Parts: sequence; structure tokens; C-alpha cells
Amino acid sequence: MLTPAQADELIAQHLQCLPIESLPLAQCAGAVLRENIYAERDQPPFDRVAMDGIALDSTAVSEGARRLHIQATQAAGDPPLSLGTPTSCIEVMTGAMMPAGCDSVVPVEQIAILEGEAELAADVTVEPWQNVHRRGTDTRQGTLLVSNGVRLRAPEIAIAASAGMAPNPREQPADARGYLNRQRADRARRTDPPASGPAIKRVRHRRRPPATGLSTRGRRSHRRRCPGAQAKTQFHLETHDVLVLSGGVSMGKLDLVPKVLDELGVHTVFHKVAQRPGKPMWFGVASSGAAVFALPGNPVSSFVCLAGM
Repeated sequence: MLTPAQADELIAQHLQCLPIESLPLAQCAGAVLRENIYAERDQPPFDRVAMDGIALDSTAVSEGARRLHIQATQAAGDPPLSLGTPTSCIEVMTGAMMPAGCDSVVPVEQIAILEGEAELAADVTVEPWQNVHRRGTDTRQGTLLVSNGVRLRAPEIAIAASAGMAPNPREQPADARGYLNRQRADRARRTDPPASGPAIKRVRHRRRPPATGLSTRGRRSHRRRCPGAQAKTQFHLETHDVLVLSGGVSMGKLDLVPKVLDELGVHTVFHKVAQRPGKPMWFGVASSGAAVFALPGNPVSSFVCLAGM
């Protein structure tokens, strides 16, 4: 009598390979991957600020500097600034490129800002590269991320999005297994970023694709990035049962989502959860009865919060 492993092997030897179909990422949940996914570039592609706070030269602090002039502010997506003097610092937001001349980030919770200067708390120590997500520490360009044959769930779809997968939809053959089609002539290897890839200071959108792979249990919902106008937010609060926002919920200078929601009359049920990643998660209820979830912008943090909803 055959063992289960032997039966599986015989079945695999006699099955015909089903036709390949190309699907948009939003339709890939549950499909089977038909080609390997490789990292299109280093991840992160630059030294990335990991905390809202100030970027500075750790050597200046080790030499006694505790009060630093705030030279400028650099948000995520901005071109990297250069530190003017060792006794200066640059306000930075999570996800920003590390400014030139800086090698450390001190979180906003550990500083006091007064009259254009940032003073370090008495018990704060500063080490080189603290709170900095160094380039390539997750994956290096060309690294195998997901292997052919894997069933695609929300995590794998997020990885595909981060790797620049750009599938083209076409007519789907019956009973075909799905795969993700890379818009690139050379499918065998991904050794160089595609010409159409994002600029080095940009990152690919990795939050929406995995969200589509998670059920909202039949309720109407609307997922979008934090809108720039209160009127748009008010519209969605009045026309949707569930509103899911991502980004802008921590303690940084540009984390304005809780304030905007409060001004729109959304009742705060809680802000911050004892989990890591995903601590800044915010939840409230609008006067219309709509449930509002405001998630941290980091893709992994956002996914952790989504998975627990």
C-alpha cells in the first residue's frame, strides 16, 4: 500500500499543468503563485528613520551637546537634508530618509522643544544608528521572497506589492491557478530595479493590497490614506459603515489624524494598544454610528492591526 507521500508524488507526476492566468493583486487572495518573487531592490532602499523625533550626530552628544538647534523638518518622502553643524538637529518623521551627516534618531518622547531648540532628557543616551532601519537589513536586491507554488494570502500579497509586482488582468481560463505577472522582459532574475520603479526616496504602497486579502465580514468599508480635507473625511463618515485610515496616528509633528477626527465629533474609544508592532492603533465611533479605525502607517504595523480587527 502506498504511503501518503508516495501517493502525492504519483499524483504530481500525472497531473497536467493548468494554464496560467494573470490577475490584479486585489484578486490574488487564495490563488497559487506560478513564479518566484524576488526583491527588486534593497529593503529598505535607504537608511530609514524608524521613529518620529530628531536626527542628529551622535558624536556631538557624546562630546557633551544636550541642547541642539532645530535646523529644519524632513517628512517621509522628502529629499534628504544635510546637517549644517554638529550641534544642530533635524526634525524627522517615521519613514523618512536619514539626513546626511546624521547617524542617530532620538524619539520625540525623549526631547523637549522650546524656541527652536531640542533638549535631550537627562537620562537619554545616544548611540550610533539607534532608531534607524539600516538599508538592506530586511532583504538585499535579488533575494528570493516567495517561492513558486505558495498559496497567496494577505502577507504574500503585501510582499508582492513591495517587490513591484504589477500584474495585468486578462480573460481567466476555467479552473486555472493564478500567478502574478511581472512587467519585465527578463522573468528569470530580478537583479536591477525596473526603469519604472519608484525613486529611491519613495516606497511602494504595501498597505492596501494586504487589506484586500482580509475579510470585512460583509460590511461596507472604505480604506484610504488620511485625507487632506476635513470635508472629505466627513463625507466618508456619513456614507460608510466602516472607515479605515492608515498613517498619522502616532506622536509626530504631522500625526494629525486623531485631532482631525476629534474635531469631526468622532468619539475616541481607545488610542494605543499594548502590542508591538501596531501600538498607535486608534479606534472610535462617529455620530453616524460608523466605526473608525486609524492604523499606524508602517505596513507591518498596519497589517498586525488589520489582522486583529
